[in-house]
Amino acid sequence: MVGHGPHRRILLLGPTGVDKRRAFDRVSARVSSMLGHHFKYIDFENECLKQHLSVKSWTTFLAQDIALQATTWLRGWEDLKNKLDSEITVLGLHATYVSGPLGLRCPVHVPSICEEFNPTLIISLVDDVYQMWSRTETRAAGQDIIGRPSFEQLLVARRAELLLGDVILSHTRNPSARHILCATGNSIDALINLIIFDAAVTYLSFPISSPRELSAEGDNSFIDLIDSAHRLAAAEMQVHRTRSIISPLSIDELPIVFKARAASGAEQIEFDCENDRWKLENMWGPDLAILPSLTGGRTFPIAQIENAAGTIQTDVGWRDRRLVLQSKSLAIICPKPPREERITRGVSEEIQTAVTLGILCNIWQKPEWDPNDFVGKQFPPAGSMGIGQTQALVRKLDTLENVIQAAP
Repeated sequence: MVGHGPHRRILLLGPTGVDKRRAFDRVSARVSSMLGHHFKYIDFENECLKQHLSVKSWTTFLAQDIALQATTWLRGWEDLKNKLDSEITVLGLHATYVSGPLGLRCPVHVPSICEEFNPTLIISLVDDVYQMWSRTETRAAGQDIIGRPSFEQLLVARRAELLLGDVILSHTRNPSARHILCATGNSIDALINLIIFDAAVTYLSFPISSPRELSAEGDNSFIDLIDSAHRLAAAEMQVHRTRSIISPLSIDELPIVFKARAASGAEQIEFDCENDRWKLENMWGPDLAILPSLTGGRTFPIAQIENAAGTIQTDVGWRDRRLVLQSKSLAIICPKPPREERITRGVSEEIQTAVTLGILCNIWQKPEWDPNDFVGKQFPPAGSMGIGQTQALVRKLDTLENVIQAAP
């Protein structure tokens, strides 16, 4: 039941290249210092599975017959069971494995996870693909035997990991269990509130392309407004711990696609994971993301980006829909850009999806950008036939603070 935590068993899924251990070291430190709660983190692959490998590398393990992989995995699971007690436990686990030479593998035993760990909260932790690739490349140090998955393989693994999370949820037989997609670019308090307080999720909905287009013309007012909304959300989650406010900008991969396409004839581009994406520090405040962005300019092969570009673009709409579906409410910020008489397509689709599913939509539109109340006219009050579903679920509020603070 939302708001009646804490959870005792949390399953943390995350594909290759997502630094789950560091993320939960940061979560654990903040939880301990601010709330006085403590829980333990178990890294299944390194603490339980690794000692049972009869080979020298993960890639060699993944090259084995799948039946042998599954048997080895179950030996590691027996070790895990000996570590479980009454303490709040976060289990970090790969539901799938991916490597450059071998592609995707899945030796996990779903019934064991469901029946013997019995998670009540499943979190699929995801990250920007260029950061995932940077981490795997750094770890491999040029050695193909260590794995070195491509952009495209990492994206396939990210999708598969989320799917396996859904499969695990469907087999828990616990109607109160939840599976939440959460990116490392979200506020750390969004994740803390899910784990400790079983918080209700609110999805921040707003235009993304329009603020960037205005910024390219020298006008940062829209970007500054969206950043202000995120900082209000960060403050709200620290005051009201039953709130978890999640942003679509926690993943921001299109900038690397656009930069690669603009580099005509080049084989590589330099991309700054911290500053070439929408800056996390400006959104949430200093050091408040679950994981800070990797720093410094890094070199990326354009061919890999081009091969993955279609998947990256498809995942934007697919992921945003998923974020709406897991939410109890939407906080919608300026769906009408300045100088335009339209609600942007992405926000419009999110509202339509939410209303169809009975999800509450709270809207704030900056008055100076909508002097004729275009947004208000899209959602008129009840007519002669009484109130309809849209009127019941879409509310236009007076201030940005009201939209962020509105209870889901």
